[in-house]
Amino acid sequence: MLDRRQFVKTSLAASLLPAAFASLGTATPRFSANADAAETPRAERRRPLVLHQADLFHEHGDPDDHFDLATIYSLALQNLVDLRGLILDYPPSRRKGDPAVAAVAQMNRMSRQVVPYAVGSKAQIERRGDKAPNLSPDDSVAVDFIISTLERAEAPVRISIVGSATDVAIASSRRPELFRDKCAGVYLNAGAARENPDMPGKLEFNVELNPRAYATMFDLPCPLYWYPCWTVVETRQTGENGTFYWLPHDKAFEGISDALAGFFAYMFEKTQSSLWLKAIEKRPSDEVWTKILSSRRGMWSTASLLALADKTILRDGAVVDRTPEVDASPEALYRMENIRVSCADDGRTTWAFCDEPTGRQMFRVLDVPAYPDALAKAVNSLFRAFK
Repeated sequence: MLDRRQFVKTSLAASLLPAAFASLGTATPRFSANADAAETPRAERRRPLVLHQADLFHEHGDPDDHFDLATIYSLALQNLVDLRGLILDYPPSRRKGDPAVAAVAQMNRMSRQVVPYAVGSKAQIERRGDKAPNLSPDDSVAVDFIISTLERAEAPVRISIVGSATDVAIASSRRPELFRDKCAGVYLNAGAARENPDMPGKLEFNVELNPRAYATMFDLPCPLYWYPCWTVVETRQTGENGTFYWLPHDKAFEGISDALAGFFAYMFEKTQSSLWLKAIEKRPSDEVWTKILSSRRGMWSTASLLALADKTILRDGAVVDRTPEVDASPEALYRMENIRVSCADDGRTTWAFCDEPTGRQMFRVLDVPAYPDALAKAVNSLFRAFK
């Protein structure tokens, strides 16, 4: 007879319900394509098609984006997602580096993938729903790439945002019917659940990049899965409605391959060498690696990236298929819940949980004390996929 933990980890795996479709059902006609997908037996389902957008730079602004890149490539390497492309933010003035195309090349090499990328627009859209008709050809590349990827996709595409929402906002404003029919959901890792009374007017960084683009995400004609970075703006501790956690490097990197260690050392050292391939063909020196292992990293996007692959994390750190039964079990670490939400042009949200499907869901931690260590274990298991 199976105990409760075995039941969660094994017996429920066959009843996988994609995270992008889990609770929308057929209540809203515009999401009917998702309901059809929910009826498809797991063995017949395609890998989820994914576009990933990130503020990924070299020299890095925040190393978490390289951790996120390794996470999503791990999912692709394990055939859990079909990674169709990357959107790399155009660097804002506060960032020193350029888009980290060498990091993409390194990941393609280590994961044996051929994933294309496009550099995003530097434009600030003037209003929510702005089609930005005057974008230059150079500034339109990422928008065109998003649109063409959705047009060509043989199934609805899941879009992950862990930086600026600019290019997705423009693409969705230009082709709302395409997002309605061909976008399985936008996984938005940005914003905050609550304002900080000690920092009046302060916005989360990704929202600051383009508030009206962020606001446009809440008008999308497709499902939106909102993963606020903070429970309370700029409060660097785990909370009920924020994805933030501290990740000790020694836990994340325990037992990883020499190549992946080289990838992270290349980034952390902010090297100006163009020898990105040689960097992943040898292990970093003991001096460099010991220094890296002694630090920790603020992290946000792990849960949203796993959701792209219909995965979730249990309280003991195990990565398992996400199903309604797992979400409802005592082992669940977090889940997505239905909300009613609106977002003002300045990027400030008003929301409340609700019972009925609305096409909008929000992240909720069920065991705050267990969350950081569980995610650290999950990240390490993902990183160990690189051989």
